[in-house]
Amino acid sequence: MTVKTPEAIEVTPEQFNTLGRYELTDHLERGRVLMFPTPPLELPSEEDIHFLKEKLPEFHTSKNISYYPQAHQVRGIKAPREIEKRTETILKEYQDKVEACLKQLIPSFTRGWTSATSSLRVFEERDRNIPIRARSDRIHLDAGTYGAARGDLILRFLTNLDDKERVWKCKGTVSDLVETFGEAAGLQRGDVLLQDSFLNKVGSGMVRGISKAFPIARTLEQSAYDRAMRRMHNYMKESEEFHRNPEGMVEIRFKPKSCWLVFADMAGHSCASGEFAMINTFMVPRENFRHQEFSPWEVLSRFAAGQSALSPDSPPGT
Repeated sequence: MTVKTPEAIEVTPEQFNTLGRYELTDHLERGRVLMFPTPPLELPSEEDIHFLKEKLPEFHTSKNISYYPQAHQVRGIKAPREIEKRTETILKEYQDKVEACLKQLIPSFTRGWTSATSSLRVFEERDRNIPIRARSDRIHLDAGTYGAARGDLILRFLTNLDDKERVWKCKGTVSDLVETFGEAAGLQRGDVLLQDSFLNKVGSGMVRGISKAFPIARTLEQSAYDRAMRRMHNYMKESEEFHRNPEGMVEIRFKPKSCWLVFADMAGHSCASGEFAMINTFMVPRENFRHQEFSPWEVLSRFAAGQSALSPDSPPGT
């Protein structure tokens, strides 16, 4: 299968009242990026944006500053209480706005979904001095960030809060990436690829028990599916050959104060340059997909069975 260029679809306010019921979700199910040059919701105030830009960099302790709604915690920051509290309020309020917006735009995806994180990136992404597997300027599929997904999908709504463009480089969708690079990434054929071991099931039970008292602990749970997706993530970030080959590669530019929406585990993507962005994440049950044959779970299932992946350009159900 040819490694194809992920498509970017522009959505304007004039289209909101004329969109078909599944128009946006069908694009997302095929690994496309939905671009909103005009934000479909109210952004944080200029006062709040100024606070995030001017106050937080010196208190940053990890790649992201993130609010976890399930645990009611902010992580990635060590600051005086008043600064942490204001940060938490801004991130929580924006997560709530994004959630309400997406329930209007893509209601079929929101049944049974989980509000995962509201995150802030405050530093320039290009050539950031962090481990290669953590760098966002390397093209990748997201994986294994929010516990055991077991085929549920990582939906991300991003907002460029900076005064300059945020630039993405994208390459391939999960279908052609697994088909072309799965073996190089170390994926195994056969049932073992997606089958949880006995020890894995025991460990998952322990994590679930702990998470009742400490909700943040649920992010430690993993599954065979998550390990397979993590192999793809790591291979893509670490392979110089993958990055040097221009086949299917495209640059997408997001203007200041614009937003975009994508399944981060379906479109090969990177942030080639940019700073000061909000990233709001939701875990969508794969059962919500209208065309589950395009989901990462089904792509991996076909790989495990020695079958070719279905191209997102194929008619559904083929």
